[in-house]
Amino acid sequence: MFINTSKLLAVLFFSMLLNSVQANNLQISTVSLINDTTLSFNISWENSWRVSTAPNNHDAVWVFIKRKDCASGQWSHVDLSPIAIDHAVASPLEVFIDGKDAGTNAKGLFIRRGSDGFGAITNVAVSLRMESLPVGQFDFKVFGVEMVQIPQGSYQLGDGNASTGSFRRGNSNSPYIVSSENNINVSTTATSLYTSNSTYRPLSLSANYPKGFDEMYCMKHEISQGQYVDFVNTLTSDQANNRQVTGTSFRLNITGSWPILLANTPHRAMNFLAWADLLAYLDWSAMRPMTELEYEKICRGPAAAVAGEFAWGSNVITDANNLVDNGTANEAAINSIAAGGGIANYNNNVILGPIRCGFAAKTATTRQEAGAGFYGAMEMSGNLWEATISTRTNQGRGFVGNVGDGQVSVSPNAGYADQASWPNAQASLISVTSAPGKSIRGASWNEPSNLLRVSDRSQCNLNSGQRLNEYGGRGVR
Repeated sequence: MFINTSKLLAVLFFSMLLNSVQANNLQISTVSLINDTTLSFNISWENSWRVSTAPNNHDAVWVFIKRKDCASGQWSHVDLSPIAIDHAVASPLEVFIDGKDAGTNAKGLFIRRGSDGFGAITNVAVSLRMESLPVGQFDFKVFGVEMVQIPQGSYQLGDGNASTGSFRRGNSNSPYIVSSENNINVSTTATSLYTSNSTYRPLSLSANYPKGFDEMYCMKHEISQGQYVDFVNTLTSDQANNRQVTGTSFRLNITGSWPILLANTPHRAMNFLAWADLLAYLDWSAMRPMTELEYEKICRGPAAAVAGEFAWGSNVITDANNLVDNGTANEAAINSIAAGGGIANYNNNVILGPIRCGFAAKTATTRQEAGAGFYGAMEMSGNLWEATISTRTNQGRGFVGNVGDGQVSVSPNAGYADQASWPNAQASLISVTSAPGKSIRGASWNEPSNLLRVSDRSQCNLNSGQRLNEYGGRGVR
C-alpha cells in the first residue's frame, strides 16, 4: 500500500495509537490522502477538557506525521504548514501552532478544544497540509501524544526546606518565587535562589534556561512501552541498534526485534529508558526534555507550597500495591486511598515495576485520587523517575529549551538526539557518570515515599547514562 505524491491517489489505511487506554483512549483512524499535500483522519479521545477557572488550562493532542519511502523502506519526518488556517478541524476542536520550531515549517501541531467544555471527543475530522514533500511513493503514519497545557504564570520552588535539597529563597526557609523567565542568581540574599546544603545547590541560571514561567505543554503520561516501540520501529537498522530495548523483567514486556518490535503491554509506562534513549525519542517526536524547575511548576502549579507534598498537593500518600486486570488495558489499583491524599506506585514491595500510564484516573476521580499534578499530568510522583535537565552543572544550565526536529542522528553514530544545548545526548549506556546535565525527580516504584516529594532533589547530582528498571521520562514543548 502506498501513497504517490506525484499523482493524486485515494488510499485509505488505519493508524491507531493506544496511549493511556483506560484514561483517555486516544485513537487516530481513517487516514487518507485528499490531494498531493493534504492528509485527513479522524481523532477521538475521552475525558477532554478546557476550563477558564482553576486550573485554567486544557488538554490537547500533539500530532505529527512520518512518511515511509516505499522504495527504500526508510521513514522520515513530515513538515506541516506553519499557518493554522491551512489546516482544518471540525467543531469543537481547533488547531494550535506554537511557533517553537526552527525553520519555516511546523514539525507538528496541537489539536485542542476551541472553547470551554468537558467530555469525549468522537471521530472529529481533521485535515493537515504537508510541506516540502519530495516526489515518490510513500506510506504515511499519524502519531498522537496526549498533552496538558501549563499556562504562563508565577509559581513557588521548594517546600519550606522540608525535602532533601529543596530550593529556597536565600537563607530563609521560604519557597523561592519564579515570576519571570529572567536570569536567576544563586546566593544567600533574599532575592536569590539557594539551598541549605551545598551538595544540592544550583548554579546561577541565564534568561535562556527554561524556568517554567512561560506557557508550555507537558505529556499527560510517562512515555509508554507502545510509544517507545512505535519510535524504534520507524528508525533505520543502525539507529534502532542503539535504541532498541527488549525484555520481560521488572514489568517491561517488549519482544521481537526491529522493525517488528512488539509491546505486549503497550499501555504500561516504559522503563529501562537511558538518558540517550529519552532524548532520542523526544528529538524524533519534536518535543524536548523538561528542566528541574519546570518539573515543580507542572506538579505544583500556582498553589502555595505544602511541606513534604507529593504531586497531588498534599503529604498524604497511599501505595498502589493491589492491582486488578494486571497486564491488560484496564490495569488499575484498587487500594483505598487515605483521606486527603493521593496514590502512587512506590515502596518496592508487591509491584516490582511500572503500572499502566494513568492507572489511577477513573470516571469522576479527583486530582488527589488520580495522583495527578495541578494541571492534570499523571504519575509525576512514583511509577518511574522523571529525567530532567539539571541546574547543578554547566552542561545543564547551558540548555536553552530548543525542541526536537523530528529526526535523530544517522551513521556513523546513528540513533541519537542531535539538538544543540541538549546535554550529553550520546551518554554511555554502561556508565554511571556519562550524563552530566541530567537529574531525576519524582522517584519510582522502587523508592520510599520521601523521594516522591515534589521538592526532593536528593538525586539532582545523578549523572548515570544507564538503562535501569526505574528510569522513565516524558517530554514537554
